[in-house]
Amino acid sequence: MRLNPVFTQLGTYPQIALDRKKAEVRAAGKTVFDFGTGDPVEPTPEPIRQALINSVPKISQYPKVQGSAAFRASVASYLDRRFGVTADPDTQILPTSGSKEAVFHLPFLTIDPATEDNLVVFPDPGYPAYDRGALFAGGRPWMYRMEGGWKQRLWEVPGEVLRRTRLMWINTPHNPSGAVMSLDDLKRTYDVCREYDILLASDECYCDVYDGEPPASLQQVADEGYLCFHSLSKRSGMTGVRSGFISGDPKWVQAYRQFRINPGLVPQDTVNAGATVAWQDDEHADSRRALLKRKKDMFRAFCADVGLEIIASQATFYFWLKTPEGIDDEAYALRLLDAGIVVSPGRYFGKSGVGKGYIRVAMVPTIETLPAALEAWRAVHQEEGWTP
Repeated sequence: MRLNPVFTQLGTYPQIALDRKKAEVRAAGKTVFDFGTGDPVEPTPEPIRQALINSVPKISQYPKVQGSAAFRASVASYLDRRFGVTADPDTQILPTSGSKEAVFHLPFLTIDPATEDNLVVFPDPGYPAYDRGALFAGGRPWMYRMEGGWKQRLWEVPGEVLRRTRLMWINTPHNPSGAVMSLDDLKRTYDVCREYDILLASDECYCDVYDGEPPASLQQVADEGYLCFHSLSKRSGMTGVRSGFISGDPKWVQAYRQFRINPGLVPQDTVNAGATVAWQDDEHADSRRALLKRKKDMFRAFCADVGLEIIASQATFYFWLKTPEGIDDEAYALRLLDAGIVVSPGRYFGKSGVGKGYIRVAMVPTIETLPAALEAWRAVHQEEGWTP
């Protein structure tokens, strides 16, 4: 069997490896507390569920790439409320089947493998789809190592690299570190991309998942040569529904709309109906954020008690932790797994080794099960002598 060499040279997708390990622990009859996969277990709000159910048609027909006018209007209203940004629903908004597929496929629109400017720049550690999408599209990945406060200072990328860059990714709030770019940082990055004629793509899927100041958006400082990517997965607990949107420069939005006709990347009308309700309502997002804050406060207290150092983690669904002295991230994750605690080794998110020595912890366990999970975690530290 002959396969695309890009596919055969890739390692196992990190989450797949983690799922296999979890299955082994469950098969052994152990209770599993899953801090690994960023998949919320709190119910999707009932009005959204009802909108999904009520929109199932008697006759199922092909959906439109641009989605319904009602969906696009709901997104435009959200952008105005959340960021004070005015977006034209007809030319600047496009529905997606979640954000991952849209992130992965963008290089197929932007990269010409035969040219010199075929670099795709992205933060490291970072979301694996940035790297993999670039590779499958024939681009050349260039990783910006996030060091020195875990900030994305993409304006520091050398000029000789920027001259060969066609697409640059930023991710704020950042997965996995939870670091947030300021409005000034966004503006500096945008100005550099305009100088070098680079499409700037901002992954903002966690912009509504915070417990401090609301994170800013690239849309607040940009007017051309940019795209922003949003998702309902964490904001509304809709990971399984797969719904998001792209907004930004009308020229790029319309070009991406034409591209997406080819692989058939079109969210169903039913999904868009539920998403329309979700983007129209901020109350449910506020409630989910308040619950998340309660869980994060409990986890912060636990980390202080057992001596775990929290790095960055100003926002998102995650904590980025330094492992105990003398144990690397993979060994630490495996030791916790013995006790049924699932976390993600930092190396899963880094290509250049920058994630080693850290773990990502997703606030998935419910508020009811979190105390038991933290006690099981604490017991490991006590057994190993890691607790101060």
